[in-house]
Amino acid sequence: MNPRCHCSKLRLSLFFLLFSLYPLSLFARPFVLVLSQDDLKDAQTDDVSPLDSDSSWDDDDFGGSHVKSDDELDPGSWRRLFEPASTSTTTSSFSSDDNAALQFYYDAVDKIISASTTGDARLMEEAASEIQMAASTVGDPHARSVLGFLYGMGMMRERNKAKALLNHYFAAQGGNAQSMMALAYTYSRQD
Repeated sequence: MNPRCHCSKLRLSLFFLLFSLYPLSLFARPFVLVLSQDDLKDAQTDDVSPLDSDSSWDDDDFGGSHVKSDDELDPGSWRRLFEPASTSTTTSSFSSDDNAALQFYYDAVDKIISASTTGDARLMEEAASEIQMAASTVGDPHARSVLGFLYGMGMMRERNKAKALLNHYFAAQGGNAQSMMALAYTYSRQD
């Protein structure tokens, strides 16, 4: 290979490399941070004070004695189905009617998981009917959320976005976190 040709290719590739990186430097803005001695002294005294003595810290949702368990934050979570040993099933803050509704919901969700694992369409239809019964008779918000998902995806139910939105709306009103996120996503996608 001709050394002159190799050198010109190297120069050309170096030129294109530098030229392609040049516009990136145009977007970087230089800034100057000016700190006085007073600013540094104030920062040192702020670090020494504990967070508990700060009155604004009591109003924050970060830490403190008002920390809630995962079951209290999202009682309809499927976590206890997938990790039964690591989660506690204590629902002392719920009434016995709530416990029965949650147990009915979890039995139906367990059937859905079993049916999807084995590919049993009959069991899936039975589980979807139980979810619909829990959503319509008991009014369980977590069952409404799953029913909204089934209508939205067209699984075991005819796909119907209006019914999906309606079920997610009532589930979100009942406190279901997944339906709140589904509604937020639906609202953000509107034009």
